[in-house]
Amino acid sequence: MKHKLLIYHKDAKLYGEILSKKLPELEICSASRPEEVLNFIEEAEIIFSWKIPDDLLKRAKSLVWFAAMGAGNEHLVNNPHLPEAVIFTKTTVYGEMMAEYVFAYLLYFLRDLPKYFRDQSKKVWGQARPERLRGKTMGILGLGWIGKEIAKRAKAFGMHVIGLKRNPAPMENVDQVFGPGDLKKMIPLVDYLVMVLPLTPDTIHFLGEEELGLFKEGATLLNIGRGKTIDERALVQTLKKGKIKAILDVFEEEPLPKESELWNLENVIITPHVSGINIPEEICEGFIRNYEKWTKGKPLTNLVDRGRGY
Repeated sequence: MKHKLLIYHKDAKLYGEILSKKLPELEICSASRPEEVLNFIEEAEIIFSWKIPDDLLKRAKSLVWFAAMGAGNEHLVNNPHLPEAVIFTKTTVYGEMMAEYVFAYLLYFLRDLPKYFRDQSKKVWGQARPERLRGKTMGILGLGWIGKEIAKRAKAFGMHVIGLKRNPAPMENVDQVFGPGDLKKMIPLVDYLVMVLPLTPDTIHFLGEEELGLFKEGATLLNIGRGKTIDERALVQTLKKGKIKAILDVFEEEPLPKESELWNLENVIITPHVSGINIPEEICEGFIRNYEKWTKGKPLTNLVDRGRGY
């Protein structure tokens, strides 16, 4: 008897085509709208999705495994329609991509690319003395699998890397690991602070007015984790003072409202939550590896710790 998989996503058809070629033994229902799954949802053993309406999820009476397409799944962790007995996994293919994003924008600022774009438009040949990443200090808030990829690349650039972790312990490519209680000691040390924190009750407004005031002059803050981990109002006020720069891919409200003051600040780069974009082929590879373990009764990787929230 075939196992039954429900793929619920706006690009469900594409995911279904990829998986049906690799796993022909699966019975797959690919859907992007609720009405497409009404005759399948109660029989689905596996759901492969990021967000699925509660009124569908609560009907998944045969559900054994929820394979989330996203890295951050705070919207599902405490969902009453996803019982503890259901295996819950996340996707961890975004690390390299998000690390590339970090260094793309760090170098954009560091090598003053906007100046050369302006000069080119004016046909000006104007050299400037470049800065280097070597010797600079990078701080990473959140040393999970994404943070580790960032740290690895930072060391390759010759940077001094420090980080903050819930349970501090020595880590490869990290020169010093701080615990949550040491945040205020850590912030003044960094030239660049990268936030890749999950959203949990403990990380909401993890950086507030007091913490934002601790940055050294000229430091750069990057948030590629969750928007609500920074008090956005306090951030706007800090940025207006011109003391720091910010590269922001996530926000408290998304899409970022047009009336947000962040749009008009010259010391901010805004991107629309694209540091870790879905690449269906890569996400499916991770699912396939776990599916093969699941069918053999082996422990799955990338399990969500519901107690921690990630």
